[in-house]
Amino acid sequence: MKRSPAIRLVLALSGLIVGCGPSFPQQTGATQDSSALRSLDVIDADALVQFSLLAALAAGDYGGGAPLSEVRKAGDFGLGTFDRLDGEMILLDGDFYQVQADASVHRREDGNSAPFATVKFFNEDGSFAEVSAKSLLELDQWFDRRLPNAQIPVAIKLQGRFDELTLRSAPPQTPPYRPLADVIDQQVTWQRRNVPGTLIGFRCPKWMGTLNVAGYHWHFLSDDHTIGGHVLDCRFKGATAAYDECATVTIRLPDSQSFENIDMTDVSEADVNKIERQRTAN
Repeated sequence: MKRSPAIRLVLALSGLIVGCGPSFPQQTGATQDSSALRSLDVIDADALVQFSLLAALAAGDYGGGAPLSEVRKAGDFGLGTFDRLDGEMILLDGDFYQVQADASVHRREDGNSAPFATVKFFNEDGSFAEVSAKSLLELDQWFDRRLPNAQIPVAIKLQGRFDELTLRSAPPQTPPYRPLADVIDQQVTWQRRNVPGTLIGFRCPKWMGTLNVAGYHWHFLSDDHTIGGHVLDCRFKGATAAYDECATVTIRLPDSQSFENIDMTDVSEADVNKIERQRTAN
């Protein structure tokens, strides 16, 4: 297991390093790297690579985004969404899956795009042989007690048979786009039982604020690739889990008119909590 990796926060636009602008508060423990990244062909194997900002997505920047061919260069594991907010994205073992609002799951190729995604190359740093939880909140707390260094982003892959799952997705949006906290009221939820599959998750530290989801963010994909979505709740026992610590956070800023014009000033952590952390009752 790696010991206390130094975090480098790298901000990139159109393949070039740029300075830290007003949208990015100075973060404790993060420094600018002026030479580490020149293009997506040069990616730190330990990097969490983020396309756009969660605050931009929350403010309504849903159109277009990074081509999946570019996202694929940055990782083989991750989550996000698609153009026009059309479904939940899952990147597992190098393949993209789209879970739409009708609960259908489709494998997607590089012709699609992602207005927001968080990915990395999954290289296991540690594992747990026996993981059980009666709710998603209990699962978050279980990992909080066992994962190393709360200041380091961590990718988590959890595999098992799930007794219960509550999942969601949202329908595609049309301009003019509304803030995500309003759109989420249109979400469609469904429950599934006795499903073998994988939780794809990230735990981001509090210092990331609204750059990403501070805390845990989970998506699910069944072993037969027919069930998936953003996870609102789950119950299971006897699962296995592996985790991968991220020594570098790389943020790829969109080079688009919509990103230039989007107003993120009113996006709060309370909005992020409403968008990403809804929990069903135990």
